Amino acid sequence: MPDSTVMRAVEVIRRRLSCDAAQARAHLDRLAARYGVDLPEAAVAVLAMAAPSEVFDPATSPNGEAERYAERLARTERLGNLGWAEWDLTSDTVDWSDHLFEIFERERAAGPASLAAGGEYVHPDDVDRVGKAAQLLLGDAQPIDLTFRITVPSGVKYLRAVFEAERGLGGRARKVYGVIQDVTVFEAGHDRVRLADVEAKLVERQRSLQTEHRVVAALQQVIQPLPAGTIRCPGLRAAVRYQPAEETARVGGDWFDLVHLPGDRTLLAVGDVAGHGMSAAATMARLRHALAALAVTTTDPAELLEYLNRMACDDPSRPMATVAVARFDPQTSSVTWAQAGHPPPIMLTADGAAVLDRPAGMLVGAVRSARYATATTALAAGDTMLLFTDGLIERRGTFETDWLGPLLRTVNGSAELPLQELLARLEPANPDDDTCVLALRAVPR
Repeated sequence: MPDSTVMRAVEVIRRRLSCDAAQARAHLDRLAARYGVDLPEAAVAVLAMAAPSEVFDPATSPNGEAERYAERLARTERLGNLGWAEWDLTSDTVDWSDHLFEIFERERAAGPASLAAGGEYVHPDDVDRVGKAAQLLLGDAQPIDLTFRITVPSGVKYLRAVFEAERGLGGRARKVYGVIQDVTVFEAGHDRVRLADVEAKLVERQRSLQTEHRVVAALQQVIQPLPAGTIRCPGLRAAVRYQPAEETARVGGDWFDLVHLPGDRTLLAVGDVAGHGMSAAATMARLRHALAALAVTTTDPAELLEYLNRMACDDPSRPMATVAVARFDPQTSSVTWAQAGHPPPIMLTADGAAVLDRPAGMLVGAVRSARYATATTALAAGDTMLLFTDGLIERRGTFETDWLGPLLRTVNGSAELPLQELLARLEPANPDDDTCVLALRAVPR
């Protein structure tokens, strides 16, 4: 084998790896040692993997076998739209086939990309997934087969990459070998089919949700028609604001009630059923009507919640809800109240706004043996108590330790406002949830 063949192979390696001649010759020697062949045979293999137009002529390939081999390899890569890559992690050298440059739309003068540089091509939405696969490949030397996207000058491409690693000391990858195929045409076609199917389903789902929204809204009006203005009771004025969720699919579970009791007393309640839609609206109706019926047997808020909880626990659908029940007595101008996993009421007085301490009480439908306690709060003339559901205070996607702070700051100094004007100030913290607010104010008899 003439020395010119070795020299030509060294030159190919030098250009591919952007290194000097000595480094290229050392790499050729390593290739020969790795595959257990003589140096001239390694040189022929290198030339066979290079583009024919670069290195082959009758002088270096008298029988034309290497040239035909290289042509077949280049044709295979072109027809399969694939290329091969090899990374030597110990020497930090990289080798790419010609077609891989075309797939990545990378200038050959820039040389093949290292693993780190190759990662810069990865589409932002696929970075985490590719990173985890790389950890398995490089850290545990596990083979991977992964489809992901890259961003190149012409746009986004889908690649399928099959990699395997050669272990070194400590079991970590020493060398990485891979085949990368451009599968954009296949993935894009599948994406269009999937997208059309998803869009059709979304349209149908939206129609269904809109229909359900209309039905639920109508059902709510039948179950709990909103009073037009302020409600007048002995020693008490009350007002309600109900705001459904902005999302069509999430309307349904919040409710209120006001029942006149013997002795000029008034029973008031606010509840929030877990879930949304038709099932939540139906559960809301059952709990609301049950509470009004139970008030015939007892007016004690704690006993009412115990009965309501047992009824929910015995229901086959096992509904869950938070509830606050308050009984106003005009003789003492006081409110006796109990709660089941519900946000605490806010008191507005001439001195400002404050949160009331909640008596013990687990949400309705959780444990059949749950017991509830009551608290009694005096209301001077002009004092206002706010009962509300969590849509007023719980913000979407966050957990706040100061969960009642924004509401307190909003209503502070508003004790003298008319009830309707006060309620108009209260905007839901979470537009994805229903909100119900019940305000009750003591007035002179």
